[in-house]
Amino acid sequence: MELIDDAPSFPPYVFVAEIDGEKALTLRGFYPRIAKNLLFPDYFGNNLDALLDCLCSLEVIGQEEVVVIIRNAQLFLSKEKPEKRSATLQVFRDAEKPENRYDGIKFKVIGVRGKK
Repeated sequence: MELIDDAPSFPPYVFVAEIDGEKALTLRGFYPRIAKNLLFPDYFGNNLDALLDCLCSLEVIGQEEVVVIIRNAQLFLSKEKPEKRSATLQVFRDAEKPENRYDGIKFKVIGVRGKK
């Protein structure tokens, strides 16, 4: 996840989903937010394997490019064990790789630092 100070603006053809890291301190808090924002199917399994599968199959969005912005990124999954947070960030990196995508969509996750 790229970490920046302020989120850039995107052209209208880019689907932007925002997650507030302050409200996603745990995976339990993160999964329903990402599922709602990216229109995951009802059967989404709330685990990292299912997350990767869904992130790599975003054709339901109907856009060629999808960006997930995680605001207050320094707080994102801060109540999880470091290895869980690290594994989640690896899922993001894997989903960004074109060779892992089932849908041909350009996908990116950007972390935005919160106010200090």
